Amino acid sequence: MAGSVGFLSGEEMKGKLNVHFTGEEGVDAGGLTREWFSLLARDMFNPNYALFRREGAKSEFNHPNPLSSINPEHLHYFKFIGRIIGKALFDGQHLNAYFCRSFYKHMLGRRCVTADAESIDPTLYNNLLKMLQYSLEDLGLELTFSTEVDEFGMHRIEDLIPNGRTIPVTDANKHLYVQLICQRKIVGGIQQQLEAFLSGFHELIPPALISIFDDKELELLLSGLPTVNLEDLKANTDYVNFLPTDQTIVWFWEVSAVV
Repeated sequence: MAGSVGFLSGEEMKGKLNVHFTGEEGVDAGGLTREWFSLLARDMFNPNYALFRREGAKSEFNHPNPLSSINPEHLHYFKFIGRIIGKALFDGQHLNAYFCRSFYKHMLGRRCVTADAESIDPTLYNNLLKMLQYSLEDLGLELTFSTEVDEFGMHRIEDLIPNGRTIPVTDANKHLYVQLICQRKIVGGIQQQLEAFLSGFHELIPPALISIFDDKELELLLSGLPTVNLEDLKANTDYVNFLPTDQTIVWFWEVSAVV
């Protein structure tokens, strides 16, 4: 079924989807379609296929892999994934996957900002914020306008601006450095992947149609509400003017468990 999608035009993909699994009986009343999207999402965003990698504090977000070119057909697959995500959005199907904030903005054609790097690499982002709050001398940092890139275990220096490796970062220009590092983290090495993805996505979802949403609304439409680990939330809740044993608090957790 997934293979045949690649031979359909964007207009043909807007038609009703009827799923039938080979060797299984059953009429698709919606459940088979949901399962089909779920199975596709599991494979499309599997880090072992090197198309996407997991980012975020708990590796909870998917982000295009800058090293996806290890697969010579990677751009073809990104276009295919763009079509599948477009089809899911067109049909009102949720994917069992969440993306970094910047990826939703790419789908919307919105400009990414420095803060969008936080969902990709929160440790790096917090360290950059410290750079802006304190002097480089106090932090013991000696930097240039360059960054080290790891490609399959091989390290190389990449300039953020022309001859950046020879230009020192100072307290006067560190805001530019932070901006460039965050921009590198958000789109560095994935421009071709994004273009291929969007070419497939826009076959079903024209930019004008989706531009009415913001990134949080798109996340809700595409990914649905995230599953909350209630026990983890309960264990990490701080109470002010209440005790965990107070009746109001007990009722709150009982209602939350039902919802």
